[in-house]
Amino acid sequence: MIDSDQAAMEHRALHVDVHHEDGSYWAEVRELPGCFASGDTVAELIESVEEAVALYLAPPEADEAPSVAIELAGFDLSLESEKPLQAA
Repeated sequence: MIDSDQAAMEHRALHVDVHHEDGSYWAEVRELPGCFASGDTVAELIESVEEAVALYLAPPEADEAPSVAIELAGFDLSLESEKPLQAA
């Protein structure tokens, strides 16, 4: 029998650093060393991060990764340019 504590989904805040290089995206999860994901679009990247986190957090004896749902709570953007950046 599963008690209510086990049935409740665990919530964990993770920080994902997103990088854009050569036309595609890759990300690393700060709190999960070695947890990386990539995608050609931001949508693909989010899906890939969900899968990577699920696999990372799965117990070693698990036959499949647990279900993970990502809720985007914020977005930080870092820009680099050889030319000065200015507002439009």
